[in-house]
Amino acid sequence: MPEGPREPRVPSQARHYAQAIFELAREQGDFESWGERLQRLGQLLEGTDLGPALLSPQFSAARREELALAVLSRDPGIDQLASNLLRLLIRSRRTAMLGAIRAGYSALVDEAEGRVQARLATAVAVGPEDLARFAKELSVRLGQEVDFQSEVDPSLLGGAVVRVGDRVFDASLKSRLLQLRHQMLTEAQTA
Repeated sequence: MPEGPREPRVPSQARHYAQAIFELAREQGDFESWGERLQRLGQLLEGTDLGPALLSPQFSAARREELALAVLSRDPGIDQLASNLLRLLIRSRRTAMLGAIRAGYSALVDEAEGRVQARLATAVAVGPEDLARFAKELSVRLGQEVDFQSEVDPSLLGGAVVRVGDRVFDASLKSRLLQLRHQMLTEAQTA
């Protein structure tokens, strides 16, 4: 498949936080707990009024921290380490980066564990057997375990688009037709 444009990377500031959390998790020997902490913090910020309140300029940093601690104290899924992280993000005005921090952390854990995330987009749904076979073949080619997510994108018309890390491989009919169109227009202009 031809390689297409690369996906955007995790912003550098978020990458620094992700790296620090990753190092702490590695020292503790517990990548999973930190992944769960980041997941839970993300759910709290996205699923409640807390997220918008923490981004609001109407509240001082101290007030935003008070609001966060009030919500966090009622959630048994949030421990002291997660609370400390959120307080740090509030004080440095980086709460909006939590999603990018979580993505960066997941990428670091995947790399450390020899795993890669991949997304498969097809025009029609792919059955579980085909998806497993495709993941196995891609794992052999890449020399890494592949965790696949699949999605249906009818605009592709046929074929598939595979995203692995920041690489995109486009073998869709839509892409082929666009290439053919471009080639025909180029040839028509030079004739």
